[in-house]
This record gives sequence, C-alpha cells and structure tokens, in this order.
Amino acid sequence: MSGKALFFASDLHAGAPSRAHSAERERLFVRWLEISAAEAQAFYLLGDIWDFWFEYRHAVPKGYVRLLGALAALTDAGIPVFFQSGNHDGWLTGYLEEEVGLLRLSDPYWLEWRGLKLYLSHGHWRGPIPFWDRLTYALMENRFLTFLYRWLHPDVGLPLGRLFSARSRQAHLPLDDIDLGPKERLRQFVQRQQQGLQPADWYIFAHRHLLLAERIGRSQLIVLGDWIRRYSFLRLDDLGWGLFQFLPSGERVPQIAQLWADVPALAPKV
Repeated sequence: MSGKALFFASDLHAGAPSRAHSAERERLFVRWLEISAAEAQAFYLLGDIWDFWFEYRHAVPKGYVRLLGALAALTDAGIPVFFQSGNHDGWLTGYLEEEVGLLRLSDPYWLEWRGLKLYLSHGHWRGPIPFWDRLTYALMENRFLTFLYRWLHPDVGLPLGRLFSARSRQAHLPLDDIDLGPKERLRQFVQRQQQGLQPADWYIFAHRHLLLAERIGRSQLIVLGDWIRRYSFLRLDDLGWGLFQFLPSGERVPQIAQLWADVPALAPKV
C-alpha cells in the first residue's frame, strides 16, 4: 500500500511496576496508536506489551481497558495489528485474537515487504543465552506446566505471575541502558546469520530495551527500545525509516533516521 507506513513497537510492560504507575505510560502508548493510525499500513507489536498477561479459559487480567479498546478500534477500522508474544505475555488462549482482533505471529516471523526480507523476533531466544535464562524460558513455555498453572485460581495465579514478572524485569534492569558491544547477543546472532546463504535484509528485535540501529554485513539490525523510559518505535515507509521517540505533546522526535536514497542497499524495491 503505497504512501502508508509500517510501525513497530514493543516492551510497554503495561501494569509495571503497578497499575497506578503504568496508567500514564499506557495513555501515552494509546495516544501514539491513535496519532499514527492515519498513516499506518499495519502495526507490529513485538512482545512484552504487558508485564504479565495470562489467559485462563474464562478469565483474563483485570484492567487495560483503554489499551485494549484502542487496539480494538484499530482492528475494527481495518488496520492490521500484529502481535508477537514476549517472555512476559505469552500465555494465550485466543482472547486477544477473538475479542480484540490482534493477529498473532510466530517467533521468529519472516515478513516480506516490498522485496525486503524482515526477520521479526521478540529476541529472548536469540543468540548465546545464559543457562539460567534458557532454563527459565523453557519452564515458562512448557505446556504441561502452563496447564497446571491454570488450575490456580486467578486471584492467586495472576498476582503470583505479576510477582515473578517483576523479579525477572528487575534482574535484567541493570543491562537495559548498556550496549554490551561484542558481547551483545542480538548483535552476535545477526553476525552468525551472515554466514548463511540468505540472511535477512533486516533483523528487528525487542526484549533488550536498548535503542539500537547498526549495519552488520548484508543486514540491518534494529532493537526497538521500550515504552518504560524511551517511548520509542520504528517507522518504515516509501521514503525511508527511522527510530523515533514519542513525546506527550504528540511530537515524534527522530533518534536515528535514514532515507532509502542515501543507502540503496537497504532500500525496498519500487
């Protein structure tokens, strides 16, 4: 769809550190969705939109009415909103798809856009993962353990899940503002992908909360930042791309931006 843009965002962690503290960030995210809708071909939300989201068969977490309503308004208007689970909001039974209209993506997901191959992933499973993180993710995504967890009453299971999510987020918090350089595992992942015959043109990740754009070999690496401190998003359109910060005033301030004409190797096909 010529003239329209793709928008990518992640890591709102709605509900953290508490519903009261999260409300202002959720309103800002909703405002960004509403302002961007007029020029959006589609939205791609790459995980951890909620700090903890767990769906029982007949119950979902309380709250988030404005956020869910804004997402439903987009899908009702015919604007696709694609959703990829993160390590904080992966326990789904279909509510977000059936009631809100979100379109769930696998992780990773390969997106073809105007001749470019975009590799989309929340990122928590990519690169050389520390043993403890790998074990934690494996336990959280185990279907049998998830089945057992659903036998906990929501008044127990949801607060307990929020507690575990908060501890996980706090454990990773010291690294959220630090680019680890050669040890940055998403960077290592893209470097290793260059050894294959057909690496993606773009690798777009979330999870690390860093705002990062870097050319690696034949590929462009993007890390989306977050909506806890950076309020950042990626925009792709016919003219170019940019990582932006969204301000309460509605202004979108470019942090890193590039015209396709300046870097033909990154450009989509006309």
